[in-house]
Amino acid sequence: MLNHSKILLIGLCAVFLAACSGNATIPDTTDWELANFQYINQDNEQVSLENLKGEVTVANMVFTNCTTVCPPMTANMARLQRMANEEKLDVKFLSFSVDPEVDTPQVLKEFGNNFEADYTSWDFLTGYTQKEIEEFGMENFKTIVAKPKNGGEVVHGTSFYLIDQEGTILKSYDGLDVPYEEILEHAGILLEQK
Repeated sequence: MLNHSKILLIGLCAVFLAACSGNATIPDTTDWELANFQYINQDNEQVSLENLKGEVTVANMVFTNCTTVCPPMTANMARLQRMANEEKLDVKFLSFSVDPEVDTPQVLKEFGNNFEADYTSWDFLTGYTQKEIEEFGMENFKTIVAKPKNGGEVVHGTSFYLIDQEGTILKSYDGLDVPYEEILEHAGILLEQK
């Protein structure tokens, strides 16, 4: 006959095995479909939704002349990229410029260099009009992008977005007070499901 200790041990093993079986899920997902796009990166190369298919991606929106939230957000993204590399997680990173008329590929490359971006897995995108990125931000990421007509800094969201291998935006996170471990844990769940 089983005693209570053995029953407890068997129960704990069952819970542990269930947790390790790849059945972990990401809570409170958004499930927003990312629309097809084809833009250019810091090396003047085409990057499209097709390039993201099969990859786990973390995306955000920044611009190079930003004096407030973009430098810390980009530093945070660089830290997240280093952490992903250290944990051997194959995660891609994507930063959409919200000021595309100023942010040419060369300007974006200089900006990325300031944060020691690893371009093997991080693209800074431009190559669209201001109107296009404003519509793209609202339609896909449900965030405002607005460049004031009388000058001043572009208004935009400060979230990081987790995109799955199908091109679905699954979750958003604070891009300033970043939950690094949570993002990497969720990316790892997606990678296990590959």
